[in-house]
Amino acid sequence: MKKIIAILFFTCLAAFAIAQVSFKTIVPLTPIVVGEAFQVQYVIDDSEGAGSFITPIFKGFKTVAGPYIYPGKTRLANNDRISKNYVFTLIALNPGKLIVPGTFIVVNGKQVKSNDNYIEVISKEVAMKRFEKEMIMSSDYYLQPGEDVQQKIKQNLFMKVQVDKKTCFVGEAVVATFKLYSRLESKSDIVKNPGFYGFSVLDMINLSDRFVTTEEVNGRIFDVHTIRKVQLYPLQAGLFTVDAMEINNKVEFSRSRVNRKTEQQIVEGVLNNEPEEAPANAEIFESDISTTPITIVVKPIPEKAKPTGFNGAVGNYAISSGIINENIAANEEGVLEIVIAGKGNFIQLNAPVINWPAGMEGFDPVVKDSLDIYATPLKGKRKFRYAFVAAAPGSYIIPPISITFFNIDTGNYKTVTTQSQQVRIGEKKEQKISLVDRKEPNGNGQYWLIGAGIIIALAGVVFWMMRKRKINKAEQILLKVDRANSVTIDELLQPVKMQAGAKDFYTSLQQSVWNFFNTYYELSGTEIKKENLFARMKESGLDQLLIDKTAAVLEQCETGMYTNVAITEDRQLLFDNTKRLLEQIEKALL
Repeated sequence: MKKIIAILFFTCLAAFAIAQVSFKTIVPLTPIVVGEAFQVQYVIDDSEGAGSFITPIFKGFKTVAGPYIYPGKTRLANNDRISKNYVFTLIALNPGKLIVPGTFIVVNGKQVKSNDNYIEVISKEVAMKRFEKEMIMSSDYYLQPGEDVQQKIKQNLFMKVQVDKKTCFVGEAVVATFKLYSRLESKSDIVKNPGFYGFSVLDMINLSDRFVTTEEVNGRIFDVHTIRKVQLYPLQAGLFTVDAMEINNKVEFSRSRVNRKTEQQIVEGVLNNEPEEAPANAEIFESDISTTPITIVVKPIPEKAKPTGFNGAVGNYAISSGIINENIAANEEGVLEIVIAGKGNFIQLNAPVINWPAGMEGFDPVVKDSLDIYATPLKGKRKFRYAFVAAAPGSYIIPPISITFFNIDTGNYKTVTTQSQQVRIGEKKEQKISLVDRKEPNGNGQYWLIGAGIIIALAGVVFWMMRKRKINKAEQILLKVDRANSVTIDELLQPVKMQAGAKDFYTSLQQSVWNFFNTYYELSGTEIKKENLFARMKESGLDQLLIDKTAAVLEQCETGMYTNVAITEDRQLLFDNTKRLLEQIEKALL
């Protein structure tokens, strides 16, 4: 019973850890003029449980008003969150690059800090010169008689993709930035986002951030919109392509001279195909633009001196461990916390393996990240909290825990290890209730009996649910055995077109892999997604290494199907590895 309660408790704790609160400091993106008022916002996206807000100290600014508090709503995939916005009106006192400090808010009894931010403050003289320069830019809104429309659009509206490296190791971060440069009055619709086949993806900036700067290109000033900035972590060696981003633009030009600053609007899948209604004496033209695909050469991690315990971790880390609660009795849950800190590919960092001593049972860890997504590679720490239970009193030793990683900076492998942890388990605690307690005239005894009855009832429900779950699981296993016996892996892989063209080969191999998993998980229609498959595999108790290998096979198939990348791996080798992988999965499931 204690074990069941421990499982339920840490399941709830895991769900709680996922719902992380976001607290941001938002400032104007454009320069601020000395003496002119502007607003600073502190936004918490999930205000449930939010308490005291600490008013920040604004050095170099005069506070005009605030904080004004406005409620809002943040729409997510599964539910809506009630947000809260704390707004201050400030005036900058001197020009320069000034810090708008982050501040603290108490959420569920814990302090959460927002980020520091920066603004550029300019003098009125500088502001006037910039305004005059912008007025010069406004001439691009005017289409002169006989001027080539498409050529003008090409010179004043274009895209770029920038990557910080074109050669890397497996697991090494590659930063890709997609930018739109504009001097025109345009409504732009993203019609195709790039595919990042062969990579794990972490978004740093996206369209909703509305990140806009200015850059000088060939002596002319452009508004530069960062549409998307991502960290890409390669899953395997080979040649992979960062696909093109495609945008459809509806550009407006005036047939008469007007003194107007152009504006660029960017949306995704919002603009329709209906003709735009142009203002008087103006005309709208359509134009499609895209980024250039970029090939990334991904090198395998060196085989030389690779330790046997290496499981793909890339970066530079330190590891520590500790027992959270020291006074533990028999059959009471304890918590072992492992902290891995440093920088690297945290996305693919697996939980360390714990060799639990005899007489002690451990559970899957609850994982909580504290990462700086704007650092490349990711920087911060990942906590793994393992619940454990010991049935008998005594002294237990949890042996040292280690991780091995490849350090990109030094080009070497390194293993870091924790100290062993001694856990003392005391005698099982028994609650004694005296006869006096049961006979108190104030009714406390009745309340105790009611509470005990509720606990017993809940325990019965939990036992019934666990028993039903075990029965259902047993039925599923029998069903899996029947299905597995109905078709062999050789039969499933028979349709693979080994001698056909590349796309046909990868398409047929991918279909055979999906057919294999459909015999076990009954995925169909919209359920046939990799994230659904990996979740089912994890629920069925498959090792994370098998899940990662499956992901790599599917990624390679998709790369061969949807891109023109020249994959260097031999077809027969990929086929044999896939067959071996499916046999290992079938053996684990049965």
